[in-house]
Amino acid sequence: MFDDDDDFEERHNLRNTPLYKKAEEIMELAMAIVEAAPDAPEVDRGDPENAEYETALLEGTKRDMIDLARTIVVKLSGAQSMNMYDLQMEYACLVRRACRELVTCLRGLEIAGHLEEDHFNLLRKAVEEFRPLFAEWVATFKDSDYFWDDWGLFNPPGAVPDAD
Repeated sequence: MFDDDDDFEERHNLRNTPLYKKAEEIMELAMAIVEAAPDAPEVDRGDPENAEYETALLEGTKRDMIDLARTIVVKLSGAQSMNMYDLQMEYACLVRRACRELVTCLRGLEIAGHLEEDHFNLLRKAVEEFRPLFAEWVATFKDSDYFWDDWGLFNPPGAVPDAD
């Protein structure tokens, strides 16, 4: 019972941090960009056979942006709810990747003819502002509790495997 209360408090505290608020801002910006994007590519390349492909590409990019924006917020919360260094680092990597891919998705929208440069720049700026907050947060991970990662990606610096 007390653990649940502590978990609630930790999640509540995370939601009040600049990091989490910036993640929510990124999600809101991404959602607004996706909602404003056309349902079909706005660029007519004179190739009707290609229209179906380009429409599918645009729709896929929009879906990806929503998924990536949500991933940032969800994985931040997930990492905060656990105290295992290796798992926190794994979630942090997923957040970093989602941020990078979210910005990359903007190029897909540009190719489809959705040229909202001002809105795209707001999202890019929000991700840039998120980056130092994220790095500061990752630096708070305590490396005293972890499971050995046989893949070697998420072991604390200087850690060695047990001799078992």
